Amino acid sequence: MIEMKVYNIELQQDIDQFFEKCFTDLRWSYEPNGRHSDIANIQNSYMSNGCFWCIYDDSRLIGTVAVRAIDTKNEIAELKRLYVLKEEQGNGYGSMLFKTALNYARESKFHKICADTRYDRDASQHLMRKHGFDEVSKYNDNQFAELFFELKL
Repeated sequence: MIEMKVYNIELQQDIDQFFEKCFTDLRWSYEPNGRHSDIANIQNSYMSNGCFWCIYDDSRLIGTVAVRAIDTKNEIAELKRLYVLKEEQGNGYGSMLFKTALNYARESKFHKICADTRYDRDASQHLMRKHGFDEVSKYNDNQFAELFFELKL
């Protein structure tokens, strides 16, 4: 049974294991005390100014996504941490997570949502373009991002 869950501390161990697997599959190292510290501290990084969701297939975490405010004055949000297990990609879970995040951003009255990704993240690029995001110039200081997108809500 597929279930979307809003982050709570009881999910943290699943989340850490999930990202360890996702990043290993991508040949990246998971650095919860470094560049991935937002994942190790979801409450402060996302829940205080946005939301973080996990999608489960029964008791197995298969995907995540987050939205956070990056400019409250101009009502701009950022889409973050959209990941689906490699073996679960192509089953519509990425779209479910994406739509959940976009609905939240709209309901929260953001006027624009931004996202960054890498050239090798074809699925992320596909989802953004499919949902009407336009490629824009660099909007943040993420040294690992190569492509930048935005959608006016």
